[in-house]
Amino acid sequence: MVTAWVPLPRLEGVVELLDRPGNSDEEVRGNLLDLERLNCYFGGVRTVRLHLSRMIAERSQTRPMVLDIATGGADIPRSICRWARQRKLAVTVEAVDRNDRVLAAATEWSAAYPEIRLRKVEAPPLPYPDGSFDYVLCSLFFHHLTEAQGVHLLSEMRRVARHGLIVIDLMRSRRAHLLTGIATRLLSGNRLTRHDGPMSVIRGFKPEELLRMATEAGLCDVRLSLHPWFRIALVTEITPRASKENHEVPAVLYCSAGLANPSSHDLPRLRAASQGRD
Repeated sequence: MVTAWVPLPRLEGVVELLDRPGNSDEEVRGNLLDLERLNCYFGGVRTVRLHLSRMIAERSQTRPMVLDIATGGADIPRSICRWARQRKLAVTVEAVDRNDRVLAAATEWSAAYPEIRLRKVEAPPLPYPDGSFDYVLCSLFFHHLTEAQGVHLLSEMRRVARHGLIVIDLMRSRRAHLLTGIATRLLSGNRLTRHDGPMSVIRGFKPEELLRMATEAGLCDVRLSLHPWFRIALVTEITPRASKENHEVPAVLYCSAGLANPSSHDLPRLRAASQGRD
């Protein structure tokens, strides 16, 4: 009983099965399809679209350029393209990943989406000039990084983004670890999915850890939000003022359904909210 109230330490120095050699193509593709289903069922795609669509709408953009880092099977870029087509937006998405077999699957599954360009990139760093994209996304990848690598990648994302960046990942907690383990076993028979899903949770970051990384990366006007199924979003919008001034990084907590009318909280309340999900 006491263990439930002890903070869950972050698991470091391990490699998930998907990133290890020896997996069959069938296992890798099955894992990517599982991730696409889980992103759909548990709000990963919705969370990205929620933040991205708001930023695009605020600028009335019709030709946004997006970079998606660690794209996996490119399910999020395809979702963005479907959303953009419905609104007659001429979006282009550069989707990058470091795994050749993952990229091969993503290329095959994205054949009907000429808006998507797939490229092999080992991030960080990012091989693009400053301000190459309007928006830079990274979903379910930060837990693969050390804090130092996370700071580096946030700095690189800010460098190549003109208007904003979005990071989505799993928030570390005992409850999230337990329920993710149950969900992956109920919804998948894939060896990689069943192993890597729960491990991803205990490799994830807490809100205060993400905020510290954002501060070290020099980001301004950072907003943190908690979303269903233990997802946390870090969002930074880039304005001319934020580009020129180095001012304090605020923390803002949004309820998952209340983005239209957010209420501000200090970091202790954000931390308390995250601990309530342990």
